[in-house]
Amino acid sequence: MNLLEKANQIAIAKLQKENQLMKQLSSRPGFFKYYYGECKHHETNKAAFDAVNELYFELFGAYRFSDYASFKSITTYYNKNKNA
Repeated sequence: MNLLEKANQIAIAKLQKENQLMKQLSSRPGFFKYYYGECKHHETNKAAFDAVNELYFELFGAYRFSDYASFKSITTYYNKNKNA
């Protein structure tokens, strides 16, 4: 395998990983799951949200939630209906 083939394999692996992440973040449950996974890597829940929302912006070109308050109200609503 030559250098160009190795570079192509690395690029393809990176794109596949990015594609999987986009699939996860594009759904509400997937976004929530990713956020909760990131909470242990950040000092506050808001910092985790900001990081995930920024990642979403980098991948999709728009924010999924306008701010942390709107995110919290959606998670509260979603969790109440899920447990009902």
